[in-house]
Formats: sequence, structure tokens, C-alpha cells
Amino acid sequence: MAIEEIARIFDDEGRVIGAPIIVQTEDEISAVGMAIGGALTGVRSATSTSGPGFSLMVEGFGWAGINEVPVVVTCYQRGGPSTGLPTRHSQSDLLFSIFAGHGEFSRIVIASGDHQEAMEDAIKCFNYAEIFQVPVIHLLDKGLANSVTALPVPPLDFAIERGVIVEDMEEYKRFKFTESGISPRAFLGKSIQWYTGDEHNERGNISEDPFVREEMYRKRMEKRERILKEVPDEDKAKFYGSDVYEDLILTWGTTKGAALDALSALNTLGRNVALLQVRLMEPFPAEYVCKFIAKAQRVVSIEANYMGQLARLISCYCMKEVDYRVLKYNGRSVSEDEVISAYRQIIEGERRIVLTGGE
Repeated sequence: MAIEEIARIFDDEGRVIGAPIIVQTEDEISAVGMAIGGALTGVRSATSTSGPGFSLMVEGFGWAGINEVPVVVTCYQRGGPSTGLPTRHSQSDLLFSIFAGHGEFSRIVIASGDHQEAMEDAIKCFNYAEIFQVPVIHLLDKGLANSVTALPVPPLDFAIERGVIVEDMEEYKRFKFTESGISPRAFLGKSIQWYTGDEHNERGNISEDPFVREEMYRKRMEKRERILKEVPDEDKAKFYGSDVYEDLILTWGTTKGAALDALSALNTLGRNVALLQVRLMEPFPAEYVCKFIAKAQRVVSIEANYMGQLARLISCYCMKEVDYRVLKYNGRSVSEDEVISAYRQIIEGERRIVLTGGE
């Protein structure tokens, strides 16, 4: 295990107040365990991996779910299954990220579409994890994770929101039932606390009482409604184009870039075309996304996977089958020219188009 301090953080008077620490663990199981442990002590804690590594993290991720631990996992997708295409692009782990872990528990999955979003979303993931006390997956794809771009220096006045934190409480109950569904959180060392992988009562003691089970289960799951209510619309999805459109393109992740670059050209092909980039994948913002779909005569999804995983979510939550699917799964990113070519095939009546460009 290697530990490295990468920078020091100073306050306005030049005093050192902290430093980000990178820990290289022996494997992904250790990585997620240490990240969870760090979050319990009160630091903002995250780990990162790709598909096979996240497979190893899933048990720990479920432990974070039942214990309402605000840990962040950055998962960048590569071609699978197994080792698959370890250095190539994919968007095939969307459903895996949403459903990873046995049982049911609330989580947040946010998919970034470019480097600017990835940088901003990294901050938002920490905020959302602590506000709602849920594990968060920051979902990237290989095309983004392995590319480089130049960005303006970001503003340093971004808000750090840590949620409900308490210092001293008599008779502290880590999993206390509250009206908001969010329990007061004290860091390890500040009070007596119990954490296990079992169902528990408000103090954290193991319990198989059916009433306690039902109430705790509901407490964890009802966070989904709170998340959908409080996360702003711009973090749920981004709309591009005219408010009056006939066709709506649905996309996510870095495929957004090719579709957005092609949007002007698509609007010269005889149809009014708009683009919706879905960002919040779980809990899925059905009410917000479906209102854009309802206005379209035709809906097209563009994804770098075989099944059309976003299209399946649309079918599930919006009760609407996506009319046309543009798919690519050869390990190469979707290009602007491919989007335009695919749309010409859609105009000719093709329902499923598989892109094959790239060396």
C-alpha cells in the first residue's frame, strides 16, 4: 500500500488546513473498504475503478448502502465482459451501475458528458453523497477518462455541502427516524456507534424485528423521492435545440459530444431535431425526461452499447419504446459523421443502426 500527499490546502491566512491524500491499495476490495472507512471518520472519501474492479467492489458498495455511508465511486466504462477491451471505449455498464448489489437501497448515479461536467460533477457527487447519505457512482466512459483537454481555471467558490452533521448528542442514534428521512451523522470517535452488514435499529444494533425492518427499509428507499425533488433539473438532463421539434435524440456520456456537433447538420435534413442528454441515471428523473419525449414525434437513442441501455430505461420509466436505436460496441467512440450518416438511414426507415467506424 502506498500513500501520497498530492497538495496542501491553505486558508485565507496561509495556514495549512488539510491535504488530499491518495492511497494505492492492493486491490479493489480494499479500495472500497478504505473509502468507506474514510467516509465514516468524516473525510470526503472516494475511490475509482472500471468495470471488473467495480465488480469486486459491489459487496462493499452494498454495505455502504445499508449503512447510509456517503462514499463516492468513480467508474469509467471499458469494453467488457471480463477483461474485454481494457483500453477501449464503452457505455455498457449503465444498468450494472444502477442495479449493482443484492437487495434494494438508494444510490445516485450521475453520468458526465465531457471534461467540464466531469470536473463539476466530482464536487456535486461529494455534496449529494453527504446531503442524502447514500453511496454515489460517478459514471464516466473510456473516451472521456483517457482523453485530455484544456479548460479554464474553475472558480474556487463552489459550495461544499456536508448535510446533517452533529458533534455531541446524548443518546446518539446513527439511524434515527426523522421527518426528512435523513439521520443526524456523527463521525467515528465523536460518539458510540454500531455498524454491521445486518439490518439494524436506530442505534445500529442488529435487529430482525419485522416492524424495524419495514421502517428501516422504507427510510432508505424513500430517499429516492427526496433526491428527485431536490436535485436541480440541470443535473437531471440537459436540453439542446429549439423548443419546437419533431425528433428528439436521447444520449448520455461522451456520446453527447458527437450528437451535439451533428445537431446543426441534422436540422438541414428536413426534420426539426433536438437533443436531450440524460445525466441523472438513478434515481431516474422520469417526470422531467418524459415531458421532453412526449413532445416528440420520433425518439432516437444513440449509445455505445449493444442493447440500448438508456432506451430500456426510457421504456421502463416513460412507458415509451424508443423508435430508433443507433448503437456502437466495437470499442471506438461515436463520431459526428457517423451520427449524420445514421440519421440519413433513419430517414430511409432503418430502426436499428450499428456503427462500425474506427480503427
